[in-house]
Amino acid sequence: MSNRSVAESYFQAVTRGDVEGALATLAPGAEFVEPSGGVPFPDGVRAMLGGYITAFPGCRFEIALAIESGAELAVEGVWVGKNTGPMQRPDGTKLPATNKEVRAPFVTLFKIRDGKIASHRAYWDMAGFMAQLA
Repeated sequence: MSNRSVAESYFQAVTRGDVEGALATLAPGAEFVEPSGGVPFPDGVRAMLGGYITAFPGCRFEIALAIESGAELAVEGVWVGKNTGPMQRPDGTKLPATNKEVRAPFVTLFKIRDGKIASHRAYWDMAGFMAQLA
C-alpha cells in the first residue's frame, strides 16, 4: 500500500464516520497534532474525531494535492461539513447545531512507517472555521 493510500484510508474512515477505522490507520504511539496543539493518542484522538463526526455527520475531505517524499506526505484540500449536531468545546460545554455548512482549507503532513501513520499534523484556520458557524 502506498503512503498516499494509507492517508486516503484515514480520510475515508473519517468520512464514513468510522472513528475506530481511522484510529486503525495510525501506528501505536502516533503523534497527532491539530491547530490547538497535540492530541493524546488514542483516547484524545478518538474523542476529537468523534466530536467532529457528531457535530458534522457526513463531513468529507476534498483532496486537491498530495506530495510524497519517502515516508513523508503532504496533503492539501478542503474539509466540508454541515453542522447538524452539537459541537463540544474544550471546556466541556456544547454549542448547539447551526445547520450551516463549513468549508475549511487544510494541509495535513503525514509520516508513514510500516504502512501506518506515525505522525499526523493537521493545519487549518480555526478562527475562519468558527466564523462560518456564526
